Amino acid sequence: MPLHRGQPPIVIDANLALYALDPSAPQQTQVLALFAQWRDEGRALLAPCLWSLEVASGLRKMASAGILTSEEAQTLLDLFLTWEVKVYGNDGELLQSAYAWAERIGHRVIYDSLYLALAERQGGEFWTGDKRLYNSARQAGADFVRLLGNR
Repeated sequence: MPLHRGQPPIVIDANLALYALDPSAPQQTQVLALFAQWRDEGRALLAPCLWSLEVASGLRKMASAGILTSEEAQTLLDLFLTWEVKVYGNDGELLQSAYAWAERIGHRVIYDSLYLALAERQGGEFWTGDKRLYNSARQAGADFVRLLGNR
């Protein structure tokens, strides 16, 4: 059952968070503009609990690859932890819905499907930078999925 009033919430994929944090990402300007637009519109930002782990892991991966220094990655993690995003735990109903979405989109695991299930439950939009996920979700009837770059 959606818990929002007014504008539908936005469920944000971890890849959007990483684009926003990574100064070398060509998508950074676009994502930061979207975040500002959503803030101006009063849109709530939501994510499943694995989102925080994915973002922290992505920052660590960038530090390991030399894209960021360890200090830069730690500073970005500190910044990330200040973001106003409501993170939802994995209750049984959400997991059941994510499992069903994984079957519908042909995924072997439910990680990406948790975002779909949360957006569906909350009556919001799910924004991703993953074109394959976007295409498979749209083909499965998820008209609430948006792809970065498609306006």
